[in-house]
Formats: sequence, structure tokens, C-alpha cells
Amino acid sequence: MLDNLKTQLSQSAPIRWYEGREPGEKPIIVALTALVVISLLWLMIWKPLSEWRTFSENRYVNAQSVWDWMQANEADARQTARSGAGGATTRSLLPVITRAANSHGLRLNRLQPEADGAVSVVLQAQSFNAMLKWLDELEQQHKVSVQRVSLDAEGKPGLINAQLRLQ
Repeated sequence: MLDNLKTQLSQSAPIRWYEGREPGEKPIIVALTALVVISLLWLMIWKPLSEWRTFSENRYVNAQSVWDWMQANEADARQTARSGAGGATTRSLLPVITRAANSHGLRLNRLQPEADGAVSVVLQAQSFNAMLKWLDELEQQHKVSVQRVSLDAEGKPGLINAQLRLQ
């Protein structure tokens, strides 16, 4: 059976074409074939596995940070549940921030609770004036303080990118 396969392979068109080449061309053909095979292996096997590994690591890190946050806030949550009184916790802060942003026509690109009860907010390509009105409402009506602000100009006049930390 192995001899039959060898015979069929030696009579195939690519092998006959290769055998018909000059001796100086054969190493170049072998090198180019190896390059193509290695490139295909990289594109079809290595790169997808590498991307999957990176994606899985990111998912793990995100899940771990959520778990850590839950662990850090477990005692506060149990205390709040026992007392029946809700203070200005992160869980009640998130809806306040989003409702106020919606009322000013702002789109929040990222809203992330932090372990100390603060909330990180990212705005992209939003109106500067609307953001100031939103922050004023949060501070005046809801007693939400701004701990950190980072602003960058957007390409169009009046629009900004912002990173905020609210508590």
C-alpha cells in the first residue's frame, strides 16, 4: 500500500512539474513552499489560538476583578440588607448617573463601579456644555461629587472625550 501511494505521488502533476525544473530552481521552490506552509499554519492555527488565549485571559481578569469587588463589598451589602436603610451605595449611584446623563442627551460609553464605591465613567464625542450641566445636576440634586476629570478635545468644536470618577 505504501508503494502504491508513493507511485501515485510520484506521478502527480506537481511532482512531475517539480522534477522537470532545473537543479538551481529546486531549492528556491522548496523554500517558497515551506514559507507558504508556515504562513498558512500561522494564519490558520497559531494566530487564532493566540487570540483565543488573550481573549480568555481578559475574560478571566475581568471576572476576577468582579469577584474581588463583590468580596470587598460583601460586608457593606450584608450590613445594608440587615439595617434596611440604603445609603449612597454604588448600586444606587449607577441609576442616578445614567438617568441624569439620559436627561441631558449624553451617551455613556463605559460605566464601571469601583471597590471603594466610586464609579468610573467614560464619555466619547459628547457635548461639553451638556456634560457640565449633567455634572452640575449630579452635584446639586444628587450629592454626587466629582473626584477626577480628564478631558480631551474631539475633532469637532464643542465635543469632548472625558474620563470621570464620581462618588
